Amino acid sequence: MSSSADTTAQAPAAGQAAKKIRSQPPDVIVSVGSGKTKREFQCYKVILSFASDYLDTMLNSSMKICLRLPRYDAKLEHEGGDFKPNEFPDKVPEEWEMLYEFIAPQKIGRSRHNSNANINSDNVMTLLPWFHEFQMNDYVRDCDDYIAQHFIGEEGRSFWKYERHQNELISVYWPRKKRRKEAFGTILNVLQLAHKYDLVSSKDVMGKKIAAIWKMSVHTHDLFGFPVARSLLSLVLPLEIDGENKLRMKSGGSKHIWPLVEKTLSPHIPRLSQEVIDDNVSFPHLFYSFVLINMEKERMQQEIDMLEDRELNAQNEISYLHEWLSNLTDIDVKRAYARFQAQQNA
Repeated sequence: MSSSADTTAQAPAAGQAAKKIRSQPPDVIVSVGSGKTKREFQCYKVILSFASDYLDTMLNSSMKICLRLPRYDAKLEHEGGDFKPNEFPDKVPEEWEMLYEFIAPQKIGRSRHNSNANINSDNVMTLLPWFHEFQMNDYVRDCDDYIAQHFIGEEGRSFWKYERHQNELISVYWPRKKRRKEAFGTILNVLQLAHKYDLVSSKDVMGKKIAAIWKMSVHTHDLFGFPVARSLLSLVLPLEIDGENKLRMKSGGSKHIWPLVEKTLSPHIPRLSQEVIDDNVSFPHLFYSFVLINMEKERMQQEIDMLEDRELNAQNEISYLHEWLSNLTDIDVKRAYARFQAQQNA
């Protein structure tokens, strides 16, 4: 018999199973929230167990003492079924209701994509931490796919440029600047979230976006303040200097961010030590100084290229910029290290 026939044959049985479960009284109480916001929900143990390996282990092990069966079942009380409720005091009751829509009895036998409860822009960020904590990996992957495909629009290079475009109206320019900053913040936040919950597709998509914006830093330098630099550095930590005096990631970090971090730090490896790199407080400030130096160099180089391309009579200015550019690294690196030492001694 074909798989489609098997599925058709199984559907009525699954529907009967759901009806049978719903005909029984709930046998587990879940407490969500604390204080005045605390609420208790009557649920089905078998449903929670099938939905989540984490909950299954908790419900069927010695951790069972954290559960309480409903008091209206006198037989269960007599047999020792009176337990403390399963509590999630740091969670929001409304979020549990949202989660339970995905695992309620009526979902039995249905594809997770064939239901009224689906991942969307209104619930994905709320449900993701629940799915991850309860090891509901199929739903975590659904969240990952949704975020990677729908969460941020496709903005072109012109959108990200800080400068006002030719013939761009002021009434268009200022709202665009605001939107680009908000969009960049969203991409960075989602990238950090993707690393926290190991969302493979989202890490790839958002990492590529951030890397592309970083590479055009001549036009996007205003987006890369210290908090951003620190966040990007955190995505590749921890780092170490190997036996060949090369910098590398100790564990798997962002594959798209790492080449840019490596490019930023590589010229300074002779001055770096493992102790400096391991300083989680001061090293991000030093890294940020290097980011600023690189971005300033790129802006100066662009100005030199523009003067040379136009074949203007500006040799004195070009020579001055070349000299200034060659001295930039040594001068500013010394200043950066001075600030680093001051922060360590503070």
